[in-house]
Amino acid sequence: MSAPDPTQAYRRALAGLLSPHIESYTVVDVGAHGTDGADVYVPALNAKDAIVIGFEPNALECADLNAKWSERRKFFPYAIGNGTPGIFHVCRTPLTSSLLKPNRPVLAEFEGLAEMCEVTEEIPIETVRLDDIREIGAVDFLKIDIQGATLLALENAERLLARTLVVHAETEFAQIYAGEPLFSECEIFLRRRGFMFHHFHNIEGRRMMHGGYTVGRAPSQTLWADAVFIPSLPRLDQLSSRDLVRLAWTMEAVYGASDIAMACLARCREVDTIHLAGSYHSLLAEYGLLA
Repeated sequence: MSAPDPTQAYRRALAGLLSPHIESYTVVDVGAHGTDGADVYVPALNAKDAIVIGFEPNALECADLNAKWSERRKFFPYAIGNGTPGIFHVCRTPLTSSLLKPNRPVLAEFEGLAEMCEVTEEIPIETVRLDDIREIGAVDFLKIDIQGATLLALENAERLLARTLVVHAETEFAQIYAGEPLFSECEIFLRRRGFMFHHFHNIEGRRMMHGGYTVGRAPSQTLWADAVFIPSLPRLDQLSSRDLVRLAWTMEAVYGASDIAMACLARCREVDTIHLAGSYHSLLAEYGLLA
């Protein structure tokens, strides 16, 4: 018989501690293609009555997602954008399909990317603004993975961002798609709306091509990564105790960011939450997670 997993036991204990304050935890998943249960936000779904609202523009894939998951995960066949008609570029590797056209001169410089991003079909499509989707209320975790169109989605989610605690978005450092805004532009946009960059998640790169050959044992050029943003320090002081607990839950359950979780819980001032920082500290000590 295998020994109990202390990580799972700790997460259950944490969920028990915070459970009165994290009910109906809400994830919005923009670009839910191929979700297989290994999504980064899955640990946070241990909150009671957690739900996922997802968007996948491919109608067949969207139908498959709805058939696969329970009623607590609901997917809509929307292409998230600025609310105007667009062209959806279907690529040889489905995960690289995008509203933006692949940037072939750049792709040709890196191993394997041109083949993955080869356009096989162009489909006229109507896009939908996040701010216009009635099904979305307050958001605990906003995940965006739409191949170069992150800033486009964010620019049309001003009202939603005011009710969002964590943004986890794929960003690029080179224009893999023609004319796409890069990480720096996404960071500036979110910083001006009260968010601060926390960390990169799943950093990826490719080796450069030289006369049809690759050189080097591993990629040295970073091309894209998921970027995680949380409320800025001044905004933390303004959040309600409810939002602070929910943010603490996300940062610990998803990223293991105990320091940020403690910073949130230490700011709680409501009678039913003021004890949580001390209880959390004791929980960390019990499981040997203090430095």
